[in-house]
Amino acid sequence: SRSTTLTETAQKTSLAVILLAAGPSSRLGESKQLVEFRGECLVRRAARLALGLEPERLIVVTGCEAQQVAARLENLPVETVFNRDWASGMGASIAAGARALSRSADGVLLMVCDQWQLRGADLDRLVERWRTQPQRIVLACWREGRAFVTGPPVIFPTRLLQELKAIPPDRGARQVIDQHMDDVEFV
Repeated sequence: SRSTTLTETAQKTSLAVILLAAGPSSRLGESKQLVEFRGECLVRRAARLALGLEPERLIVVTGCEAQQVAARLENLPVETVFNRDWASGMGASIAAGARALSRSADGVLLMVCDQWQLRGADLDRLVERWRTQPQRIVLACWREGRAFVTGPPVIFPTRLLQELKAIPPDRGARQVIDQHMDDVEFV
C-alpha cells in the first residue's frame, strides 16, 4: 500500500544538518550566534533544535568568533568546521559545510542560527514533508505582514551536494533553489 511505502521510505531516509554560524553580524554590531535568548545563545539553541531531529551528522560552520561559538556548543554531539573565508559571505560557509559532508545521508538540512522564533515542531514539519519525497527540495515559507517569504531552513537532496559546494562566496543557496524550482515543496 502507499502508506506502507511512505513509512518504509521515511524509515530509510537519513538527514545531515549544516548549521551556519560564521557571519560577523555587522548590522547587529555583535555576533548574533552568541546572542542570548531565554538563557541560551542562539547557536546552541539552533543546534539543540537540529539534534532533536536525530540527524546522521550535525556540522556547525564557524568563522567569526569561532572559538567562542565552539565553546558554547560544548557537550553537544556536533562537529565544527572552520570557514577560513567566512568574511566573504554566506556562500563560502554553505560550501564549507557541504564539503565536510559525504553523500551518505539522503538529505541536507541547511539552517541559520539566528532564527530565534524557529521551533522544533517547525523542523519536524519540514522533515516530515521531505521524507515523503526525499528527492525534492523542501523550503520553509511564512508570512511577514502581507508578504509571502521563503528561506532557511531548507532541505536539499544529496544529489545537489555538488551544487552546494560550488556556491559563490557572496551568494546564498537561493541560486540552487531557483535552478530547481520544479522540484521545490513549500512548507
